[in-house]
Amino acid sequence: MTDTNPSPAMKAELGIGRILGGTFSLYFKHFPLFFGVVFVPYVFYMIVVVDPVNQSVTLDPTNPFANVGQSFLIAGLSMLLIIFLQAVIVRMSISLNGGQGAQLGAALRGALAGFLPILLLGIVAGIATMVGFFLLVVPGLYILALLYVYVPAIVFEKAGFSALGRSEELTKGYRWAIVGIVLVLVVINWVISAIYTAVVVTTVVDFSGIMDGTVDPNAIAASTPWWLNILASAVQAFTLPIGLIASGLVYARLREIKEGGSTGDLLKVFE
Repeated sequence: MTDTNPSPAMKAELGIGRILGGTFSLYFKHFPLFFGVVFVPYVFYMIVVVDPVNQSVTLDPTNPFANVGQSFLIAGLSMLLIIFLQAVIVRMSISLNGGQGAQLGAALRGALAGFLPILLLGIVAGIATMVGFFLLVVPGLYILALLYVYVPAIVFEKAGFSALGRSEELTKGYRWAIVGIVLVLVVINWVISAIYTAVVVTTVVDFSGIMDGTVDPNAIAASTPWWLNILASAVQAFTLPIGLIASGLVYARLREIKEGGSTGDLLKVFE
């Protein structure tokens, strides 16, 4: 007797290797573009904002909270800059992957239009992820994966404040694969950051001297070489695009799996 029950359709794979391979292929193929988009505004920020603030700081070892205001200012401006760059690079990565070119102008417009939702939802997503990590690491990773494509949803679909729900919908069934991608990228960024810290920072700042009192902490900011700001900007420009390109490609792949079409079809929302 013939079995007339249809076989269940096999679930399409996200393809961790495909996403990572596509990420690095796109990254190195267009490296000058991605690097420049981050480096130019970031080095301006470091030289015009961070350096003058550091030069004006007077460190007081007896009062660790003396310069909280300056620290929050730098952190806040850095967050705003990274959010803007995040939106630009995600938009560029999907259009490049779809064979449409970088479309930098469209990427800048999309970043400006979606800036407020990205900022506010980013705070919500960050708090949710932090709570997950405090509970246990695994819930934090799961929440991170659940919210992984909210920025592309804002930039491409103009999802606005419904982008978290859209990300939840798209990532359903693929969150552990996304966790795998995130962990690989975290390790890569950690290695690069560790090398930068070990080779550069420890050769510039005498931390042992600070601890034993032989080095005046007030002299640290003033004695920090100017080129260190440029080098820090270069490291940021080298590492930041990698994870953002990956999120764009994950978004494109999830759209292909769940809604059909190709990466290039995503760009039709702008027509």
